[in-house]
Parts: sequence; C-alpha cells; structure tokens
Amino acid sequence: MKRILPIAVLWAAAVVPALGCDRPAAPTSIPDGASASKEDMLAAKKAVDAFKSGMEEYFTCEKNGSKLSAAQEELVKVADRFNVQVRAFKAKG
Repeated sequence: MKRILPIAVLWAAAVVPALGCDRPAAPTSIPDGASASKEDMLAAKKAVDAFKSGMEEYFTCEKNGSKLSAAQEELVKVADRFNVQVRAFKAKG
C-alpha cells in the first residue's frame, strides 16, 4: 500500500497538466481597418492580445512538436491579419 500511493501521486502529477493544455481559439473576426471605428479596432486588439496570451500559456504546456508548430503558424497568421488592418486604419487618417 505504501508503494502504491507514491506511484498514484506521480501519475496524477503527470496527467493533470496534460489534461489542462487547451489551445485557445483564434478571434473569429478582425474588422476592416479602412472602415472600422477606433472602438472596433481597440476591441480587436484586446481579442488578439487575449489570444496571444492564451497561446503563450499553451506553448508552455504543449509538448507535441507538430501541434506547437501549427499553433505558432496560427498565431503569426492572426497577428499578420490584424497588423494589415491596423495599417489600413492608420492610413485612413
């Protein structure tokens, strides 16, 4: 019995972090910077920042290299899409 308890504790310590490793969902939409209001752009920035923070947490948790690579690619695509719209927003003056 004394040997089973430490094994169970070690197993639980190894499994629990793996179960809590959820990949965040990307923002569903990013407004068109050429026609968006400042409030729309700020809301999009908040959503993108939350996604980035969630992904950073995911990167520390996930150990599968292909999943990490796919997540990194998705983060870059979201950031690139948002930055294009920020430039369009700034260009309209």
